Amino acid sequence: MAPVITRPGSEDNLARPDTIPLGEYLFLRIAQANPKLKSIFGIPGDFNLALLEHLYTNSIARDRGIEFVGICNELNAAYAADGYGRVIQGLSVLITTYGVGELSAINGIAGAFAEYVPVLHIVGTTSTVQQNQAKNASKGSVRNIHHLVPSRHALTPPDHNVYKRAVEGVSCIQESLTKDDGPENLDKIDKVLAKILQENRPGYLFVPCDVPDVMVPVSRLAEPLEVSELKDATLLDDVADKILNKLYNAQKPAIFGDALVPRFRAQEQFTKFVESMPANFVRLFSSNIGRNIDETLPNYVGCYYGKLTEDKKIVESIENNTDVLLNFGYFNNETNNGFNTFNFDNVKDYIVIHPDYIYIDGEFIEVKSEQKDQRVFSLNDLMTRLVKKLDVTQFVHNDGKVCNIDYKYEMPVYSERDGGDKTTITQNKLMDFMKDYLQPNDIFIVETCSFLFGVADLALPKGVQFYSQSFYGSIGYALPGTLGAARAERDLGTKRRVVLVQGDGSAQMTVQELSSYIRHDIQPPKIFLLNNEGYTVERHIRGPTRSYNDIQDNWKWTQLLSVLGDPEQKKHTSADVHFAEELRDLLKKPVSDKIEFYELHLTKLDVPDRFLSMFK
Repeated sequence: MAPVITRPGSEDNLARPDTIPLGEYLFLRIAQANPKLKSIFGIPGDFNLALLEHLYTNSIARDRGIEFVGICNELNAAYAADGYGRVIQGLSVLITTYGVGELSAINGIAGAFAEYVPVLHIVGTTSTVQQNQAKNASKGSVRNIHHLVPSRHALTPPDHNVYKRAVEGVSCIQESLTKDDGPENLDKIDKVLAKILQENRPGYLFVPCDVPDVMVPVSRLAEPLEVSELKDATLLDDVADKILNKLYNAQKPAIFGDALVPRFRAQEQFTKFVESMPANFVRLFSSNIGRNIDETLPNYVGCYYGKLTEDKKIVESIENNTDVLLNFGYFNNETNNGFNTFNFDNVKDYIVIHPDYIYIDGEFIEVKSEQKDQRVFSLNDLMTRLVKKLDVTQFVHNDGKVCNIDYKYEMPVYSERDGGDKTTITQNKLMDFMKDYLQPNDIFIVETCSFLFGVADLALPKGVQFYSQSFYGSIGYALPGTLGAARAERDLGTKRRVVLVQGDGSAQMTVQELSSYIRHDIQPPKIFLLNNEGYTVERHIRGPTRSYNDIQDNWKWTQLLSVLGDPEQKKHTSADVHFAEELRDLLKKPVSDKIEFYELHLTKLDVPDRFLSMFK
């Protein structure tokens, strides 16, 4: 539902045509930073209400179609903003209030930082008057403000900046606005927006509650927001030439697609580059988290996961049958590189293309120096240059007849490993089901649950976008993250299916957000809730029968969406799925425009085969 316009925008305010309130300016600048953005997430609080009012001006609500999406709590709002940013492929925005709100959101912001998601977190803070009073307070005039923890000494005024220090390590930039009506505030806003988009990580803007109505020149909006990082075209050309020369002179080249390519919005150019490769000559691999290469291509070999790669022919192909390997967008973490078991010792030339550096010929070329904290070109600049310069006739050892495609992964029938049990739902059967259930271009989201560990072996149709928080791994992320993703898909209007696989233990962390699924206009997701009565991942690590791995396991899951806002089931359908045959029958279910919620009943210790090999 469109927001109610509570006050006119500045373009209707003839009294001051040359100025607009800073709050309105901020939202208009955000719209320029991400023209696809139509939703802003958050929770109201008395310190951000003055700012939120500006979301309802004609220039924002009517002309840009931007709406405020209220969430049940701040942590979930941060997760939702994360999911939105991933799917919208650009800036997302979260607004919370001082102290109690911003602190609740920090875990979600830390996850977005770890996983490279560009979230702007706007915090409404105490007024500039209150802050100045604290700075100038004498021992007899200490004023303790709600939401602000007092000083440890009763005669010392509280520190209004106490919470800001908590986010320095989980954000790429932090700026505080003032009541000054000069250009400083506008410079700070531009600086924050640009830095977030360049780093693809969260940034903070602290807005005192008496600042949003300060008038600022509207003319500043005509100045472009400068986000380009290209400062050294000569180095860019040199690096591109070096990479292409390695590729051209290779006898058995391979390309490895990793997660930072889409996270840094270079996927379109990367796809052009990959799909231009001679299909008989250049083999293609993807990472566990990346999955950003069309797996139906004839030269796609498979998903490489170090020693944890189940199909050892994939390992043989990339580790021992490759002389030049280009790793695009390397996401260096243990849940992506098989717990640090990537082994390219037998690869003659291993080249890493990272947003911050290029590793080639055994040396690091720093694209971003730690001292300057800025790049001389972006990953997308490099991919664009590679596409432009690529000449597929220059492959020295490709005569059109040689075939380097030594293997192509074919997903096995995992249910055959169930020892003849055709009745019980197992994760092996769920793997087989998902292979048939997923459709081209689906948005596929998996919680940090036991099933996630099998996704590396799941064959994905063309165009499927896979998202998880498998590195940071804050359980409960996926349910509100999917809300953000489904809202982004609604805003994009491309009508892709959104599919969520969610564990029961993690769902209990953030389950109230099912209310927001009903409340807000979203692309209706298909939800598969895995009921295995607790924390199965932890049971396998330690304490399979310990009470610390138990949860309240008799929830009426399929009734929750009715209880939380849709009693007549106008917006959802739900079903209990106890047996394997019932699971397979879902493949025959007609297309629905409602949220679909399926509770799948599994045994406590059932996990994908890969999980068992990981934790032996």
